[in-house]
This record gives sequence, structure tokens and C-alpha cells, in this order.
Amino acid sequence: MTLPSKLTLNAFAGGNADVSGTLADRADRWGSQGASLERQQPLAPAAPADLADWSCPDVGWGVVLADRDDLSAPEKARALDAPEPIRRLLDARAGAPVFRYRRDLGTAKLARYFLDGTRQDPEIGLSKFGTAKGRLPLYLLIVGTPAEIPWRLQYSLNRRHHVGRLDLPEAGLANYVSALLSGWAGMDSDPTKPLLWSVGNDPMTRTMEVTIVSQVNDALARDNELASAWICSAQATAPSLVDALAKTRPALVLTSSHGMTGPLEDASAMAATLGLPVDVNRQVLDLDALLEAWEPSGAVWYAQACCSAGSDDGTSYEGLLGDGSRALEVLRAVGDLGASTAPLPARLLGAPRPLRAFVGHVEPTFDWTLSDVYTGQQLTGSLVEAVYPNLFRRSNLFRRWPVGMAFDEYHRGVGVLYGKLRDARDDIDKLVAGARDAATYYRLTATDRESLVILGDPTAAVAPLPSQR
Repeated sequence: MTLPSKLTLNAFAGGNADVSGTLADRADRWGSQGASLERQQPLAPAAPADLADWSCPDVGWGVVLADRDDLSAPEKARALDAPEPIRRLLDARAGAPVFRYRRDLGTAKLARYFLDGTRQDPEIGLSKFGTAKGRLPLYLLIVGTPAEIPWRLQYSLNRRHHVGRLDLPEAGLANYVSALLSGWAGMDSDPTKPLLWSVGNDPMTRTMEVTIVSQVNDALARDNELASAWICSAQATAPSLVDALAKTRPALVLTSSHGMTGPLEDASAMAATLGLPVDVNRQVLDLDALLEAWEPSGAVWYAQACCSAGSDDGTSYEGLLGDGSRALEVLRAVGDLGASTAPLPARLLGAPRPLRAFVGHVEPTFDWTLSDVYTGQQLTGSLVEAVYPNLFRRSNLFRRWPVGMAFDEYHRGVGVLYGKLRDARDDIDKLVAGARDAATYYRLTATDRESLVILGDPTAAVAPLPSQR
């Protein structure tokens, strides 16, 4: 394998040039450094339990909160420190366990406290599914900011569990939990009218359009119960997206574009627009105008864009790109914002008639990770299937697949890539030609892939089609 001379990000920081950068002089050594997958148990074989049924004790749903030292074990077990809407949700989902993120446990374990004052730390990736003592539920809802409970924990859990996150102020949490507990009653998003919107005005966005959006469009078009719409080319403007959302009220929204990552010299302005879709005219989606014209009303939104879900503390790609490149400058500026949730999902999930779930990226997606460098094979098949048929047609025992389950295959692919990274590192020790380049490729692809996260409850499912009611 031979590394390319440069990499391009799906980011926009102003101007007309793409956000790209030449590789660092020692980029071929980047893959042999950093984290690797040490231990991981693959998803268990099919069991008698219906894995779409989170209420089953052998499947399970639970909450993850940040640990704290000023509460007793029984108080932690009862989640007395959780926001009131989350306590209400736990009361409604009787028997749901409460887990705690502790920095000393890192991403290897979660702490669980019990009413008798004891504590147990089930191992992530090795514990059986379920709500009983010693188990970890298949479905987990992280409640808290990524500064309190890091993205890295969500990435680790995603390899085997179905994980979502709510990082909202209490009013937004109340809106979301009320809608969730009502079964999204009164939410009028239309499941028969999925809306696709993609910008393809440069090599990076065209690659995303070809490998993801066009394939989803083809899949949706074959379903005679759906009347999907695809806005692309010169029509892919921010006003056209707002207008289409208001008129069609889609239950699924898929957008593909650069995500806003500027202005680099103004951190507060960058944070206010971080990850918002950038249209064909290089204009950023106006979030206030969007929410004035359209209510999410139980839709699911998947945004293929740089930082559409948020930013992390620093960048995972330090040492990959050469100093002085535009791409590295953007990565560092975003990393300087710290760990945060992007404004688009935060506003939509906390709206009076909220979004069910938002799927997006922390940090960017790279052009090099969308296809196999050896064969040219596209690597986005599991993303396409996550949208269709998984969200629309998959069911277990007449239960729609929840959004967490829909993206399961994509997330499990992270473990495969880390396995290939481990093999490449072994080849480095054996002096195999091209092994360093292979290690960099697999580290980059695994890191990129694991940054796709779900915001909202992972048990949420797209509204049923008329034939499914």
C-alpha cells in the first residue's frame, strides 16, 4: 500500500479552496501509534430474546451518568442527581439500571451502584446483555455533555451496544422525554416522504453523494410505499432544504455536505455554527430560520458532514497531516473548542416537538475512508443499509428496528478495522513491505468510522409506514 500525497476533509472554513493537507513527513508511522482495539467480543449469536425489544430483561435498556463523590451508593443507584426528566424516564421504564462513567475506569468498564451500598464494574464488550447484576444492557442512553462523559466512551460502547446521548438543558430534556414517553403521540412527520439533500460541488462532496446519497435514493425508490425526494446539484441550497422540510414534513432527513468549521479566528462564532450544513453556494444553514419554518415532530436526521454531531477535546488526527496544511489548521481549531455537542442536534432534539434521533459525526469524514484503497470497493454499504432497509423495513417479531440497531453493522465494522490495524502492526514488526502505510490507513478508517454517533434515545424508531400500523 502507498499513502496518498494529501487528504481532504468534508469541512468548510470559508473561501473557495477545499480543506486539504499534505501528509506529514512521518505519516507512515502514524498508524503504528495511538490506541488499538485490545479486547472485543463480537456481537452474540442470535438468542431467543428479540434484540429489537429493549424492554426484555435479557436485552435491556439503561442510563449512563457521570459519577460523583458527594452521593452515597444508594443515591447513585436511584439516580437522585439526574435531571428530573431523566428520573421520570427511569420511573416509567421500571427496573432500568443506572451506570456511572468514572475516569479511573476509562472506557473499559462502567460502574453500577446498588441499594445495599455495593458496587460492581461490568466490563464493556465482554459482559452479557441484560439488566441483571453483572450485565450491561444492549441499549444505553448517555446523559451528559461529552466533557462530562467523553465521546471515547460512546465509541467504545458502540462496538457492541446500541448507544445514544442526550446533552440538553432541562427544558429540552423535558420536551424530549415527554415525547418519548408518549410514543411520539401527535407527531406528524410523514414516513412515506423521506427527504434527501446533498451538495456535490467539489471532489469531497461528490464522493459522499455518490457513495451514500445516490445509493440510498436508489434503495428508497424501489419501495412503492415511499415517495422520496432528492434535492441535489444547483438546487441544494439552504432555503430549498428549509422549504422542503416545511412542506413535506419527512420522517427521515438525510443531508450530505461539508460541515461548517469556521471562522477559525473566532472560536465563539465557530462554536455557534459548528457542523451546520453548507449549501451549494457555500452558505450555511440558518438554524433559527429552520426552526421558525419547520418542527422536527418525531423525524430522524442523518447528517453526513464534518462535526455535525460535535467536537472533541483536541483532535484524533495529530501527527497525520503536515504542519501548515489547511486541514490540520481546521482540525486543531475545532479541537480547541473542546468536547461539545453541535448546535443543530441540540436545538432539534430539545425542540417543543422534538427530533427522535440525530446521527452525525464528531470530527470530520475523510475522502480516503469511503472506499478500499486496494480494490476501490465502496465502504459505505452498511451506512446505506442502515437507512434502508433497516430504518424502514427491518423488524423482529413485528417490532421496528430502533435507530441504534439500524446502525449496528456499521459500528461493528470498527472492531474489524481495529483488528486489521493490529495485523498491520504485527507486519511492521515482521518488516513486511507497505505495512506502515497499511497501519496508517486502518487507523484512519477506524477512527473516522467510530466517530459516527447517535444523539437521542437509541430505542427510538422511524414512524411506521401505513402498512405497518
